[in-house]
Amino acid sequence: MKNSTRNVAILIVVVAAGYGCFSVIFRSVPVRFRLTMEVMDGDQIRTGSSVIEVEYPIYPDGLFPGQNTGDRQVTGYAATVDLGQKGLLFLTFHDGTRSEAQERKRFRCLLTDIACLPFAAYGTPSRGVDSLFRNQKAALDELLRQNGPREIAFENLPELVRFLNISDKATERIVSPFDLSASFGPGVQLNRVALELTTAPITPEPKTWPGWLKSNKQYAEFGE
Repeated sequence: MKNSTRNVAILIVVVAAGYGCFSVIFRSVPVRFRLTMEVMDGDQIRTGSSVIEVEYPIYPDGLFPGQNTGDRQVTGYAATVDLGQKGLLFLTFHDGTRSEAQERKRFRCLLTDIACLPFAAYGTPSRGVDSLFRNQKAALDELLRQNGPREIAFENLPELVRFLNISDKATERIVSPFDLSASFGPGVQLNRVALELTTAPITPEPKTWPGWLKSNKQYAEFGE
């Protein structure tokens, strides 16, 4: 009986130690930030913002080849600007489409656009997050020491979209951040997009979203 009790105690210690090691080796570092879009609509400035969180998993060198350049888990919803009768402008979580010239100006980062944004905004190296384990935590620690709002160059933005008919998801169209007037008409232009690290709660679904978008969880580019 004593031996059985001792064996159970040893097993518990081993499992606890194993879990502790697993937690140290396999980590996920959350980075929460607020994205704010500012759009000039004639003589008015319209804004939309959203607090989202990206989790950056880090792995030991060579354990999962290619994992550190893949997707990151994103929690939250796409920042949305309501332009009244002209429609809604969405800053999605989908990678943007760029010309060769725009690609050359883009912040160098091997992650998805939405995961690259904090590094691009603060100008901190992202190499550690998409390369070796020994650099991953250092890169994220450096990022998390930053503060204050920072503007994001348009070349670094994820895809912007609109719907010609907000009731019909088939009317989705990509919008160029450099030429909003081509999609929304004269006098509409993107003034700036800003990012700021925050501890604020994640923003809920915008009330301006149509019901089909709120209920369609497969539309991952707009949120969870």
